[in-house]
Formats: sequence, C-alpha cells, structure tokens
Amino acid sequence: MGCWTGIRLDGEQTAPARVETEDGDGVSVSYVHDPAVQDKNGSAWTYAIPGSEAAPLIVQRTDGTKIVTRFPPIGAPSRESSQVPLGMPWIVSFGDPLGVHQIGENQILKRDASVAVSQPTAADQLPDSVMGYDGVDLIMVGAGGAELLAALSSAQQQAVVDWVQSGGRVVLMLGGSLPELESAAPWLLDLLPLPSGAQWSVVELDPSAIETFTSTQNPLTPFVGAKLPKGVGEVIITGRTTRRVSTPIAAEYIAGLGKMTVIAADLHAEPFVDWPQRLDLVLSLTGSVLQSDDTPFTNTNRSTAYDDLAGQMRSTLDQFDSQRRFGFSLVSLILLGLIALIGPLDYFLVNRLLGKPLLGWLTFPLMVIAISVLLVLQARSVPDAATTGSLNPTNPTNPTKQAKLAGSSTSTLHSNRFEIVDIDSASGRGKMFTWNTIYSHDARQLDLAVTASPAFEGMSKSIDSNLTFPFGFPGRSFGAIQVSGESARLPGYEVLFRPQANALTSQLDAVPFAPRSSKSIASQMRFVANVDEDLSMRRRSGSELLEGSLRNPFSVDVLNGMLIYRNWLYLLPTRFPAGTEIESVDSLRQKNFRWQLSRQKALESSTETESWDPSSTANLERLTEMMMFHDVVGAERYTGLRHEVLSFLDLSDVLTSERCILIGKLARPVTQIRNQGEQDDSIHVDETLSLIRLVMPINAKRR
Repeated sequence: MGCWTGIRLDGEQTAPARVETEDGDGVSVSYVHDPAVQDKNGSAWTYAIPGSEAAPLIVQRTDGTKIVTRFPPIGAPSRESSQVPLGMPWIVSFGDPLGVHQIGENQILKRDASVAVSQPTAADQLPDSVMGYDGVDLIMVGAGGAELLAALSSAQQQAVVDWVQSGGRVVLMLGGSLPELESAAPWLLDLLPLPSGAQWSVVELDPSAIETFTSTQNPLTPFVGAKLPKGVGEVIITGRTTRRVSTPIAAEYIAGLGKMTVIAADLHAEPFVDWPQRLDLVLSLTGSVLQSDDTPFTNTNRSTAYDDLAGQMRSTLDQFDSQRRFGFSLVSLILLGLIALIGPLDYFLVNRLLGKPLLGWLTFPLMVIAISVLLVLQARSVPDAATTGSLNPTNPTNPTKQAKLAGSSTSTLHSNRFEIVDIDSASGRGKMFTWNTIYSHDARQLDLAVTASPAFEGMSKSIDSNLTFPFGFPGRSFGAIQVSGESARLPGYEVLFRPQANALTSQLDAVPFAPRSSKSIASQMRFVANVDEDLSMRRRSGSELLEGSLRNPFSVDVLNGMLIYRNWLYLLPTRFPAGTEIESVDSLRQKNFRWQLSRQKALESSTETESWDPSSTANLERLTEMMMFHDVVGAERYTGLRHEVLSFLDLSDVLTSERCILIGKLARPVTQIRNQGEQDDSIHVDETLSLIRLVMPINAKRR
C-alpha cells in the first residue's frame, strides 16, 4: 500500500489505457498513460499506487471496455493472493528461494510464513520499469534463474539495474553455474567491482570456513565456486581453496546506492541442497532484511498515533502559520460560555426584567448567530506576511488595488516541503525525493507538477524520469484510520504520464482540496549526474581517518556541510562555495557521527544523550537528519519509531570502508511545485529544506 504497483492484463500485449483507484485520502484517482509512448515502447505494463487496503481497481482497455475489481486485501501471501503488509519483507527470487518462503511458518500452530516470496516463471511476469520494484526488499539470484534472466527484455534488465543502483539489495549465488549466469545476465555481473582486465573463473573451495561461520556440526564436502575479487568489498567469509590459497567466499559490494551480497556457491545444489544449516547461512548473509517487524502497535509506541518516522514528518509538514488552530479546551470553553450566556439572558433579562418570555424565541437565535459569526471570522486564514509585504508602498494613490491585493493574500496556497538529492559519483547516477504538503483555506481544484528549478542546472546531464504522485495512506504508519467513503463527495482527479525531453514525467490534474484541508504530494526524480568520474577520497594507511583535499564539485554552495566516513564526522565550514577546495581534511574538526546524531555529550565521568521525542514537530532539519541515518543511531531503539515508509532515504548501509558521504544544505531548492492552472492560485512556500548527499569511493593509500 502506497507503493507503485505494476498492472498488466494477462494474455494481452498492450497496456491498459486507464487505471482508476483511490488515493490515501479516499479520493478517486485515475492513472492515465500517453498511448503513443506505450505503443512506441511496446510495454504491456501500467503503474498505479493503491491508497488503501482492498482499494477499488477499474482497468480500462484501449477499446473502451472496463474490468472492475479490487486490489487484494492484507492476508497471508504464502497461501493466497494478498497485499504484502508493510512490516513483512518482500523477496523476488530468480531460481530456488532456498527455503526463505518458509521462514516463520508453523503448521502445528497454524502460523503462516513471515516473508512474502514472489518466484516468477516467465519474463512477461516481471515489470519493465523500476517503479514495479518499489516495494521489493530483496532480489535473490541463483543458477535456476539463468534461463529467466536471459529472456528479459532490455527494459526489464534496466529496471533491475536502476533498482539496485537506487538502493536495492541483491543476493547473488556464483558457484559452478557461473558460466551460465555470465552468459545469461552479464549486465548483472557488471554491477560487481571486478578489476580492470580480470575475468571471472571458478575454483574448488574448502567448506571449512562456511562450517565455522554457521557453527555447524554437519560437515560439507568441497564444492566449486567463483573466484571473488580481493581487496574490494566487505568480506563476510574468508576461506581457502583446496590448494590452500586464501580467497573470499562471501562478500558485500556497493553498487551505486545499493548493495550486492555474493556467495561463491550454488546453494541449490550439492552439497548444500540437504544441508540443515543452509537457511541459517542465508539469514546470516542478509542480516535484518528477512526479519519481519510486524509487532503490535501498543508495544512499539504509545505516545503518538503513528509508529513510523513518516508519520512524524507528516505532522511536522502539516503545520502552517496561516492556519489558525483551536484546541479542544478552547472549544469547550466557548460552548460553556454560550450555555452560560443564554441561560442568564433568558431568565433574568427576558423573563424577570422585561416579563416577556416569548421574546426568548428571538434572543436565542440572535445570540447563536452572533457567536457563530464571531467564530467564522476568527477561523479565517492568517494573511501571508510575504504577500502583504509585497504591496507596493510607493504607490499609495490606488487604495482599491491595494485592498484587492491584501484581500487575495488570505487565499494564497501554502506549502511546507523537504527534498533530498542523492548522487553516487562512482556510477554517475542520481535520484531525488521531494515531499510537499499543500494547505488550501478555500475549496478548489489544482493542476500540480513538481519540476526542476534553476538551482538544479549543472547537477545533471539528463533526466530519466520525474514522477509526481499523491503520497500517504491510512494506517498506523501515518496515524490515520481508514473510513470507507469519507471523501466520496470530492471529485476525482488524474495522474497524467507524459514524455518530456526523453524523460517520463507525470503531473496531477484537477486535484480537489476541501475547505481548510491539506494534501501531501511527492515526487521522485532519477537522473544522470554531472560529476567527475575520478571524484574520490583517500584513507590514511592503518587508520579509519581520511586525508587529502576535498573539493565541492557542485555548481552551488553547500551550507553547514559534513563529510562522513564510517563513524567519523568532519565538520565543513559554514559555507562551502561551489568549486572551492579544502587543501587538507586534517584541518577540519572531527566528531563521533553516532554521538552527533544522538546529541551525546561527554561529561567528566559519564555521557549524556538527548532523548528522541516522537511527538515533536518543531525541528524539520533534525527529523530529516534522523530519516537519512536512522540505523546508525540505533534505529527503533533510539527513536521508538519504525522507518519503513521512507526507508529508501536511509543510507546507513552505504557507510562502509569503501564509501564516504558529503552532505549539506542548499540555499535554494532544486525543485519547485507549480500550479499549472490559474496564475492567481500561486503556492507560497512557508518552510523548505533542501539537502544534498554525494557518495564518493575511498582509495586506500598504498606504501
């Protein structure tokens, strides 16, 4: 729910012309693709976002016929077609799933599996866009999937590559079947950092290292595996060949912003096929990816209605200065005052003093109407200071025009937003996520689109896609409950997909806003970054510190920047101008990165840590910082909140010995949300936060 979902018509080669469902607010939304683009690409897929559980689904063919159905409800993916719960890992397996689909299953206790596994059998079952892998947590690739990988089209191959480089995770098994996978999916092996001029080969490996790693009492026989490259990646298991030559048996490699875990063995074949510890080995290699986090809400957090950082972010972005808020206590006092005012007025003035009880039929409605008018006047939006300040003080001779402008300031749309730009210098790829919350005091319909601003110029060579879509859904992640038909009176709107300069873009057409309401709009952009290919840092020999110079490769200044390497933090100057260079990072102040995130301070004989308040909505920058490195600070153990909805923003896994991150704020936002309709309905940004992260490789200094 809330993720892009691929939709196709079984047995048909053309994509649906229109898909209608509901967004997270219960409003009808249609996803309309340009038929000319779909015919040109020959795609049979279309993509939509289900905004609620069992949301209605109306699929319209190109000939006008419709199929009326629903998205599946939440259930047991191991037994039936169901929606994958948010806390359940979703695995796509090319080949044997190695028993992962049975994790948590207990037939005696009638307990279903805690992991959802999709095992495609034909190429047409796989999406041809990275959007189709939006909710996937892990892809497993084995020798059994070589035939399927070879049958993928170029668009389907690029979808997997884009997903990995954007933060996805892959488990790849390279055993004796290495030649088959090398022939079927060379594009997948190209993501691994094989040294220049080297070629893949297989060797016979001693199983003792795997036996020690799993602490097993069941011995293995020697097996054939790939010869993994040395000196790169994070080695998980170091073993040796049967000729006693040291070699990595399992290692993790960074691919863009994602990670690939490679084991030099075919776990579906001998001697692992009947080995009791095979599943334990897979769980050890994947870490926490295959662990379900579907715990009861009361055990997770009791101080707020939401249990995810996305819910806290939504509450933070939904605070507008132009919106007057009245607490429940104030409303209660107004009602008590109304009752107290009507009682004495009717008794002492009308009955006792005037002696005309029938006059109460007039004084009672007059008093109610007067108080209602007072409350309506107090509920008006606060005039926008930026708009009222823009009135021309040098031309006071036209008071009519001045009054018209001042009156229009109360109807200005307001928006709070944050955006994060991620660039990987090794692959040259970049992505950007933007979250806008728009508040409207009056009822209206808007045509919205998120486009690149002038500040984005110079950061990219080309844009692959720029998708604008509604964001948020009912559930405990955002602290909302689902009420059927709650927004049935609002008119529907459309998400229009259109090509623009060889890039797939989307915009929202006729989005309805109820009076005094807000709506969340998100945008995802993928682009080819304009950075130097040789951009890197150097690690000091025998240390976890960096050395050498640091240059700002962007065309914009970086404010309050930081250079992060593993658990070390280098504080950059307040303003790091574009193109300038710091001669030596040794001159920068160093801090513990984990202490910086938790605001931990060292006292004389102890340390003091600032606790996290899940109900706080005052510091947007602090909350965004936590979303970007949630696992570094201790994840749920520190914040008391999950991080599942926007987990792709967390780059904690990238902080390895081979990568460092340059992060900082931007003075001007790199995107802008525009109303494509009437120009009078301009969107005024109340609060905005723009951050940029640059991932750079580390070159170890050699003697």
